[in-house]
Amino acid sequence: MSWISTLTPLQWGLFSLIPIGIILLYFLKLRREPVEVPSTYLWIRTIEDLHVNSLLQRLRRSLLLFLQLLIVALAALALLRPGLRGEVASQGRLIFLVDISASMQAADVEGYANRFEQAKALIAERIEAMNDDETAMLISFSDRTEVLQSFTSDRRRLREALSRVAVTNRPTDVLGALKAADGLANPRRTSEAGDVNDVQVADAKPADLLLYSDGGFQTVTEFDLGNLNPQYIALGSTTPKNLAVLAFSAERNVEKPSEIQAFATVVNLGSVAASAPATLTLDGELLDASNVDLPPGEQVGLSFAFESDEAVSLEFALDIDDDLEIDNVAYAGLTPLRTVSVLVVTPGNTPLKLALETPKSSKICESQFVLPSYLATEAYTQRASAGTDDLIVYDRCSPPSMPTTNTFFIGSIPPKNEMARDADWSWKTEPSGVVLVDLDRTHPLMRYLELFSLLIFQGRALEGPPGAIELLGADIGPVMMLAPRDGYQDLVLGFELVSEDADGATQTNTNWYAERSWPVFVLNVLRYLAGAAEASGAPSFKPGDTVRLRLESALPEVDVERVGDQAIRTPVGPSGTVEIVATDKPGNYRVTSGERVVDLFSVNLFDSRESEIAVAPTVELGYESVEADSAALEKRIEYWRWLLLGVLVLLVIEWWVFSKRIG
Repeated sequence: MSWISTLTPLQWGLFSLIPIGIILLYFLKLRREPVEVPSTYLWIRTIEDLHVNSLLQRLRRSLLLFLQLLIVALAALALLRPGLRGEVASQGRLIFLVDISASMQAADVEGYANRFEQAKALIAERIEAMNDDETAMLISFSDRTEVLQSFTSDRRRLREALSRVAVTNRPTDVLGALKAADGLANPRRTSEAGDVNDVQVADAKPADLLLYSDGGFQTVTEFDLGNLNPQYIALGSTTPKNLAVLAFSAERNVEKPSEIQAFATVVNLGSVAASAPATLTLDGELLDASNVDLPPGEQVGLSFAFESDEAVSLEFALDIDDDLEIDNVAYAGLTPLRTVSVLVVTPGNTPLKLALETPKSSKICESQFVLPSYLATEAYTQRASAGTDDLIVYDRCSPPSMPTTNTFFIGSIPPKNEMARDADWSWKTEPSGVVLVDLDRTHPLMRYLELFSLLIFQGRALEGPPGAIELLGADIGPVMMLAPRDGYQDLVLGFELVSEDADGATQTNTNWYAERSWPVFVLNVLRYLAGAAEASGAPSFKPGDTVRLRLESALPEVDVERVGDQAIRTPVGPSGTVEIVATDKPGNYRVTSGERVVDLFSVNLFDSRESEIAVAPTVELGYESVEADSAALEKRIEYWRWLLLGVLVLLVIEWWVFSKRIG
């Protein structure tokens, strides 16, 4: 027999006052007031009552008193929760690791809504079965780990921590959870092993590591469990049913931008054959439908085509009742077609003009060429301050002050900043021959470029303001750099494309205009700096990812909304970037400024490990293969419910005796 107290010492002290109060009621006598009546018989009764009209009386044998004290005693026993249970093997310290990844939403367990709810129920049972000398902690994990409750023997705190756990849509990474458990169970040293001055921080304290999961995580190697004794409680079925969408994307036709093509990949990751209707919807309206019929392990690709010039939010869904719902739907988005405005200030630049007039560039760009003398006009001043253009190109010239938009300087540098001297551009070298030596292929401006056959007759190395990055390096130093400026970006090229000789005749300074990479580079500038529409669709992220977007113009704040949910006002950073962290739910997300759609992105699971929901029979943890253990636990048999039933029976008897006496 064991006992689990449900009251604190203070509460027990208050409870102990109840039987004392009951006994005092039987010691106390009733105070009676003298009453004058014209009846001798009644006077005699009143005189008799005066004999007992004192505060206390001798305690007499009373059935009611016995029943009331017995009721209180039984209630006290019920609050102690007496019970019997078998011995549970334990080292005295328990570490509960509960998997809250997307696969734990699988509804293939009997008696529970999903695997996660079964895990919570099993952990709750184990908490209730703890001995008084046992301590436990609770850790949840998906792709990130959270210690919900450190070591404690207080079951109430463990139950409260367990109630806060919620399943997520994120993938699984068990290594972080193992490291958190390892740091609390295994001793650490103050310095390197073998150091004579090294001292042990703490004594070894073995612990039972109870892992509640379906085993859908990576094999953990190069990790020493040390004093952790692992136990894998497997949750789920070995023969689930699950069709999953593992890929879904959309893009515009480069030749015909209004035409959109969408592609989806569906895989049967269950153990039985499955079929389902597949539907494609555009902003909630049905566009197309197909049927998917797959045996286990097979996949199929589906494609759809339609036309739209606007920003679109696509949803691809499988209409099937399988064991995992989250991977039955996928999302994709496309930004609207947008033509950008580019102002080119140049004394004359045929290569640049030809690059802006190519079929691809002309579809997304409206350019205007003006002479450098235009910079001194009132029209330019108003245009530059209002940010009318998406991009201004300064070829061999420089404005009096920087405009409120992105810029591209060719053979010149931005003017000095009187307000912030440390933000100035400068030339590092005098004009000389240039040999390219380095190229940042990872940056969007340099995508698809091959420049090592480039000839440059004269150029100068650049020195940019803080935050500037080098895109193109030469033997003399950086010759192309990009730097942020109060929410805008400035691209500077350290050599001219064309120049003038002493007689004023135009001559070429590079062979870049004859290379295939030149129109590609100009197209990259239009897309990245001017914010022109991309042919590819909106990017897709995993649930819980931090999404960083760069906006094409300076905005103080934007509204971010998951389609169908409430918008969240989000500030824009000084470099024109915005960080979005509320991405736990799959769906299409829109970034808007007023009525205008600024950007789009989608959040999808797209994780074959999470969608392959057959429970793993074994898991590899730190060079150790851990077999799946039974989730069954020898339950504690408690008697408090029977004691409460006895209390109710005694209350009925006490009421019957009292009613009979006064009746």
